[in-house]
Amino acid sequence: MMTMPRLAALLLAFTAVLPARAQTPTPSAAPGPERVVIGVYVTQIYDLDPTGASFTASFWLWARHRGGNIRPLDTIHIVGAKKVESEPTLTIVKAGQVWDEKFFRATMRYAWELREYPFDEHNLVIRFEDGLYDSETLIYIPDRAQSGIDPAAMGSRWNIGSFRFDAELRKSPTTYGDPTLTKPQSVSAQGVVTVYAERRQTIIFVKLLIGAYVALLLALLSYRIKTDQPTLFSARIGLLVGSLFATVVNLRSTEAVLGRTDDFTLVDKIHISISIYILVAAISALISRHLCEQDRAALSRTIDKYSLLVTAALFLVINVLMISDAVISR
Repeated sequence: MMTMPRLAALLLAFTAVLPARAQTPTPSAAPGPERVVIGVYVTQIYDLDPTGASFTASFWLWARHRGGNIRPLDTIHIVGAKKVESEPTLTIVKAGQVWDEKFFRATMRYAWELREYPFDEHNLVIRFEDGLYDSETLIYIPDRAQSGIDPAAMGSRWNIGSFRFDAELRKSPTTYGDPTLTKPQSVSAQGVVTVYAERRQTIIFVKLLIGAYVALLLALLSYRIKTDQPTLFSARIGLLVGSLFATVVNLRSTEAVLGRTDDFTLVDKIHISISIYILVAAISALISRHLCEQDRAALSRTIDKYSLLVTAALFLVINVLMISDAVISR
């Protein structure tokens, strides 16, 4: 019969030959750089300023990490921002992880493309990167499931088509003075937020062009002024000069709203076409006056009549084509 001491010795020997049970690695024991789970929620995009080439965005950033000496949200740098404001970092430990949150408000540089205005669409980008740690110390893991944008972030004039959040590595041809780096290159974690938005309301388009369209209407009405008398001819030319002046002033007012660009916008094209039609109306007035001086007043009135119909129809067709092209190409 086996005694208790011998039984205990046998069990001890048996357990000694069994393989050691695998231990689940803890976050602090994981090798490599700190894998920071980071997410973003955009609350507002406002002050869309084409003249200042910028827009302003407010958003929350959060990060989950193992802790230690790393404070990811305190070393965030907003790339390409004119101005950045932020609130203190909120930190709490949950489920064995350090959870940080921080609110930002940034005025971002943006080159507005307004050639198809007001049927324009834009990819508004917010970039941020870690300004202290390189990729050997810290990398971002995007929290795409929880990241997003408030549906009312841009108000009623814009339609938010899509939201995208990515994390990548950004290479710079400098060490930023890091004494541990030997090559003139550093790699840092970067987050990229892309908001696709398209303009929804176009009533401002009518407001911007109402003056130019009225000027065109007056220019077309000038065809109904006879030129058989010098005073009537002067009145006709005066009406065209006033229409041209109104068109130029209206163009300047639209530049104050949209800003000056190197490209021809849809608004510019419409103003230029109206100016050309006013010039054509002035040439027609000169021809009409020349015919009247040759005692061919009936022919001058016939030419004015058909010129009115042709120019009005041509402008209507060209105007519709320009606007349709802008709508289709959006």
